Amino acid sequence: MNNNELYRLLDIPKDVIYHLNAYEKSRTGTFNIAINDLMTDYALVQNLDKLILSDVGEDTDGIKTLWEELNIARQSFEEYRRKGISLDIFTDTMKFCTRFLLDYHKTYSCYRFVWGWWFPRQLSLREFRIGALEYEFSEENCIQIHIPSDADLTQQAVLESIFQFKRFCKQYYPEWDRQKMYCQSWLLSPALKNILSDNSNILSFQKLFDVLETDEESMAVLDWVFPRFDEISDKLPENTSLQRNMKRYLPEGKKIGWTKGILTYNENNN
Repeated sequence: MNNNELYRLLDIPKDVIYHLNAYEKSRTGTFNIAINDLMTDYALVQNLDKLILSDVGEDTDGIKTLWEELNIARQSFEEYRRKGISLDIFTDTMKFCTRFLLDYHKTYSCYRFVWGWWFPRQLSLREFRIGALEYEFSEENCIQIHIPSDADLTQQAVLESIFQFKRFCKQYYPEWDRQKMYCQSWLLSPALKNILSDNSNILSFQKLFDVLETDEESMAVLDWVFPRFDEISDKLPENTSLQRNMKRYLPEGKKIGWTKGILTYNENNN
C-alpha cells in the first residue's frame, strides 16, 4: 500500500492530501522507525511526536508529523495483515487522524493535526477501534475504553462493540482477554444526571460502569462540549440541547469534572 492509497482508504480530506504530497516532495529529513520497535517500547510511543519534530523542524499545522506517522501506518498495515486482523478494523482505527482533522476543521474552518502525540497508540497496535468504541492496551495492565466523538452511544451499539472487542481479544490477544476495563471521561460524570433526560444514551452508557473517582475541578469538558472556549461565560454556544443544559448548569458554580469508572457490565449477568 502506498501513501496515496492509504489516504484514500482513510478518507483524508483532499486539501490535506495536497499538503501531505507537497511535504513529501520537499521532504529533506531522514526520520525512520521500525514498527517492531514501536510495538515493544512504550517510551517510544510516548515520545514519537517529539522525535519526529526533532527531525522535521517547525510544524505549525501538524502536516509534517501527520505524514511521518501515516508513513509508519503503512508498516502497521503489514502487521495487521500478518496477524490476520481485518482491513475494516485497520481502517476504523486509523481514521482516528481523519476524525480529528475534520473536528478541527469544523471548529476552526481550517485543517490542522494536533493529535500527533496520541496517534502512536494506534500505530503501535496498542489501541483499536471496534465498532462504536476504542480500546487501548494500557501499560497499567488494564484496558482503557475511549469514546470517539462520532461514537454511537445507543445501548445496542455500545454492547455490540464490547462483545466484538472481547471476541477480538480472544482471537488475537488472548493475554488481554480477562483484564479489567476502565473509562475516564466527562461522559461518566454523576453530575450529568442533573442535566440529561432519563432516556439519555449517555446515562445508559454510565450504567455499565461503577464510578471510582471524579476530579470535580477538571474543566476538560469544555474541550469536548464547547471547543474554542476555555472558561465559563455567557458566550458559550447553545447549538445543541447538551450545550444549552450545561450552559445553564455550570454558571451556578456546579461542576461536571472528569470521572474514572470500571466496566462492570457482564453479558452473563444480563
